[in-house]
Amino acid sequence: MKQTITLFSILGALLLAEPALASAPPPADDSGGVIELYNVHEERADRIAETFSEEDPTCPNYELGRQIVIPVTHDEFLVGYAFITPRFCFSRGVNRFQVVNRMHFIFDGMVRAAHRTPFVRIDNETVDQSATNEALLAAARSVVGDGRLERIDLLGSDVRYMR
Repeated sequence: MKQTITLFSILGALLLAEPALASAPPPADDSGGVIELYNVHEERADRIAETFSEEDPTCPNYELGRQIVIPVTHDEFLVGYAFITPRFCFSRGVNRFQVVNRMHFIFDGMVRAAHRTPFVRIDNETVDQSATNEALLAAARSVVGDGRLERIDLLGSDVRYMR
C-alpha cells in the first residue's frame, strides 16, 4: 500500500511539472539565437491556409475535395505529377451534403479522367490545365448530374517533375 501511494505521488508531481516543462524557452545555440527545427512546416501551412481560405463570391455553395494526383506530360512523355485539391462549385439550391455521400464515385471518375487527359507542360514554369479541367468536370457531372455542378476549381497545384 505504501508503494502505491509513493507511485501515485511521483506521478502526480510529474503531471504538475509537465506544463512548466512545456512552457520552458527553446534551447539557444552558441550565437545566442533560437535553434530552428528542420521539420517546422508553419510557413507552408500558412500559405496553404491562405490559398484555401479565400472567399470566392462567385462560388458560395462549394465543397473542398481531397487531394488527387494528376500526371503531367510533355510531348506525350510523363514528366511529373501535380498534386491538386478540387473545389466543387455547386449551383445555388443544391444541397452539397447529399453530394458528399457520393464523393468516392466522383473521385474515381476524376482520377480516371485525369489519367486519360493529363496536364500538359508547356515550358518549365507553365502547365496547361484546361483540357484536364474539362475532363474532370465532365466526370464529376456524370455522377452528380447535369445542372448541379457549375465548375471545378483546381486549388493548390503543386507540380513535381521527375528527374
